[in-house]
Amino acid sequence: MNTPFLPLDQDPPEGAVLAGEYVLGVLDASQRRVAEQRIAEEPAFAAEVSTWESHFMALAEKVAPVAVPEYVWARIGSALGFGPPVRGAVAPERTSFWNSVGFWRWLGVGGFATAAVCAIALLNALRVPEPQPPQVVVAPPVVEEAVPMASTLARDDGKPGFVATVDQRSGRMTITPLDPVIEQGRVQELWLIPADGTPRSLGIVSADQAQSGLVPEQWLALLDTRAIFAITLEPPGGGPGGKPTGPVTAKGAIALL
Repeated sequence: MNTPFLPLDQDPPEGAVLAGEYVLGVLDASQRRVAEQRIAEEPAFAAEVSTWESHFMALAEKVAPVAVPEYVWARIGSALGFGPPVRGAVAPERTSFWNSVGFWRWLGVGGFATAAVCAIALLNALRVPEPQPPQVVVAPPVVEEAVPMASTLARDDGKPGFVATVDQRSGRMTITPLDPVIEQGRVQELWLIPADGTPRSLGIVSADQAQSGLVPEQWLALLDTRAIFAITLEPPGGGPGGKPTGPVTAKGAIALL
């Protein structure tokens, strides 16, 4: 049977599927009665059924028949509930392909599996699968590896005045006072002095507790092993004009951890 390809958004003809299922004998009793009524009343549907029967019978005819003892047929008929044929003037009921002797002889030589596979494949070909929603692949978040750096800011006498740690990627910095130089009326101001020698103020820091903050983003590229941190004593509010004016009380190079 030549079945035209259908657009993906178009359902197959209902009659074609029903006719195929009728020929295969997979309908329940009520569905079968509906199909038989349509055969009697609708020439187009009857022709569809005949087309399916011809298609499946062509498959059966490709297998050479093998004689089977009569008692085997009797046992098969009894198991399937087939009674002896009724003879009379009444027109015989249309014989389903599934109940035909030719089909069961084909079944006797192993054709059943082939028929079932072919039938299911043909019926499935008529049924257009429902479109599945596209799968959304969510990439895992990229976690940037931290680049830890540290500096010990030593006083002139060699004792550590502060210790600082910083992540070069995020700019997160923590500075902890250890033994800073304290002068009344002065504040501790932290400076970043990169390779170009120009001090950049990182703000006023506490002389008695650890503090955490962010290095300005535009200065992150200046954080390398050529730069140093320094502490100066400045008037309240910090160095005038953003420049150091007081003495350097602690300084230290930056090292990668």
